[in-house]
Amino acid sequence: MIAAFAAVVFFIVNSSKVPPLSEAHAPAVADETGGIPVGTGGVAGVDVPASGADTAVPRVDLYVDLMCPVCNRFEQTNALDIDGLREAGTIAVYYHPVSVLDRYSKGTKYPTRAASAVAVVADQDPSHMLQFINALYANQPEEGTPGLSDDEIAAIAVGVGVPVDLAARMKQGEFMKWVTAATDRASQDGAGVTPTVMVNRVVLDQRSVNYMTPGTLKAYRESVAGK
Repeated sequence: MIAAFAAVVFFIVNSSKVPPLSEAHAPAVADETGGIPVGTGGVAGVDVPASGADTAVPRVDLYVDLMCPVCNRFEQTNALDIDGLREAGTIAVYYHPVSVLDRYSKGTKYPTRAASAVAVVADQDPSHMLQFINALYANQPEEGTPGLSDDEIAAIAVGVGVPVDLAARMKQGEFMKWVTAATDRASQDGAGVTPTVMVNRVVLDQRSVNYMTPGTLKAYRESVAGK
C-alpha cells in the first residue's frame, strides 16, 4: 500500500497536467486544503465548529481513498466514535476523498471517479454525503479490479437518497480535476498514505496513536481535551 501510494504521487507531481488546487473547480464546501467539513448535524459545510490549535476544538482531517481496504477498516473501526465526537462539537471533521489507487483499477480511474462523485454530492446535496461515503465502502471493490461503473456509483447514490438527476450528473466527472489536484496537495501536506489522520494539520503518528484499534482515537481526543 505504501509503495503503491509513492508511485502514484510521483506520477502526479511530475505531471504538468495537474493544476494547483486553488485553480481547480472545487465543491463549494471544500476548503483550500481539499478538505470537506462536516458539521454537528452530519451535513457537509453546515454547523462546523470553529477549530484549530488556538481553540478548544481540534480540527481532524481524514484522508481516504474509496478503493483502499485499510480506509474501509479505519471507517468501520472509528465511525461511531468520530460521529459521536463530531455531533458533540468536540472535534471538527474534514474529509479528503483522494485518489491514490487509480493505477490499481485497470485503467478505469475508479478512485478518482468515486471521489468526484462524493464531491458532487457534497456540493449539491450535502446532507447525503456521509451516507454516500458509507454506502461506497459497503460496496467497495477489490484492488486490482475495474471497480464500480459510473452507473453503479450513481445507483448507490440514489439508494441513499440522492436525487436521480444529480446522480446522473456524477457521470460527467465534474470534479475529477479537483480530486487529482487535492491528491497532489495531500502528498505535499504529508498525507503520504491512506488513511492518514491529521489533528490541527499535523499528521497523527499511528505508532503513537494506533487508530486502527477500536477506541484509541476517541481515547486520544479525551486525553488532550483542554490542552
